[in-house]
Amino acid sequence: MRNFSSEPSPPQPWGAPPSPEPGPESVQAPAGPTTASSGQVTFTGLRGDFFSLVVAGGLLQLVTVGFYRFWLVTDIRRHLWRHTRIGADALEYTGTARELLIGFLVALAILAPVYVLYFLAGLVAEEYAAFASVPLVLVLYVFGHYATYRARRYRMTRTSLRGLRFWMTGSAFAYAGRAAWWDFLTVITLGLAYPWRAAALERYRMRNTRYGTLEGGFVGTGWRLFVRGAWMWVLAMVVLAGMIAAAAGMASAGALASLAGDKDEVETILGLVSLGVVLLVVLLLPLWPIFRATELRWRIEGTRFGPVSLHSSLRRRTVLGCYAAALGVSMLVGSAGSVLFGTATMVMKNPFEHIETAGLGGQIGAFAVIAVIYLLMLFGFGVVKRVFVDRGVWAAVAATTTVVGVEALDHVAAAGEAAGSLGEGLADALDVGAI
Repeated sequence: MRNFSSEPSPPQPWGAPPSPEPGPESVQAPAGPTTASSGQVTFTGLRGDFFSLVVAGGLLQLVTVGFYRFWLVTDIRRHLWRHTRIGADALEYTGTARELLIGFLVALAILAPVYVLYFLAGLVAEEYAAFASVPLVLVLYVFGHYATYRARRYRMTRTSLRGLRFWMTGSAFAYAGRAAWWDFLTVITLGLAYPWRAAALERYRMRNTRYGTLEGGFVGTGWRLFVRGAWMWVLAMVVLAGMIAAAAGMASAGALASLAGDKDEVETILGLVSLGVVLLVVLLLPLWPIFRATELRWRIEGTRFGPVSLHSSLRRRTVLGCYAAALGVSMLVGSAGSVLFGTATMVMKNPFEHIETAGLGGQIGAFAVIAVIYLLMLFGFGVVKRVFVDRGVWAAVAATTTVVGVEALDHVAAAGEAAGSLGEGLADALDVGAI
């Protein structure tokens, strides 16, 4: 479900976290259409409340070995949905953790035979076991697209506004086929076909999306997205070509130096190659959030529900700020984890050596220390991602979007049936799920 709001987001400097959203009493109209038929959308959630929610949920997820994640995802959705308002009307998420759990268990029952057949095929024809993984990967890849469509259908039917649910039609298999074909074209064109892929798939999703009796649609074009993001593709290709050329040149120089027996020169060349690759990767890092902001604004402005349209003033720098903040805090989490591990190393001399030389009790203790530090770091990274990226981008989109033609919502009647949670379960099992 897209999130719409009307509060423009102030520019943020590189590396600074986005400013907290104002409360509902201080939200202003966006820099977009402000006619009598425009619906002002606001996001009223507080970062502190969301932080407390994900910290508590993350800790419960740790102690339950991941089992609590169904409740955590449900709580996150309820928080984001109910704090997103169109005028005086808030979105409502009606899904339950029990539905997600059942969907996941059913998905495991479906996927388990696939893995068993693959295992048996490897035993019967051991020499072909490596090749047997190719069809398995292809099947799971297409199945992943199927799962994402079914999962979106579930989320839509659990989202309501003014007591009326969103819902979807269409075939998940047809969507998976389209997605696989467009992915193939995107790969063989080195990403050049991606804008047309995004337009085709979004058009299929939105043409099969409904709000009550109001039909959805999508008017965005691949060409418009291409024009907005072409410079990023060119820059990425130039950097990639530079990396390949530099690596090839350095490899040749290193080979010559190795033949000449100059070990110091070989090490110097390898160091320069490594440094160059790191610098080029750092150069490419900002492109992803910049492109994501570009694509989000393009998707929002192309969305239609009958006569209802959307206007967005989302800025690239706002989304970039969310990712920069996440990166900065993640580095702090990583540093804290390194300090913890260093402290454990000083206390235990060397945890890994301790595992090899200590008795059973010592081995268990050393493993426990390493496992706790590792899990705490994963927990920290998860909290950072949910607070700064998931919620941050959601709030940024909500703060910069206006609904135009909102009076048409007054004449919508209830329609559609609730979808099952199998799609969510499959998406979770295949690790292609989303908030």
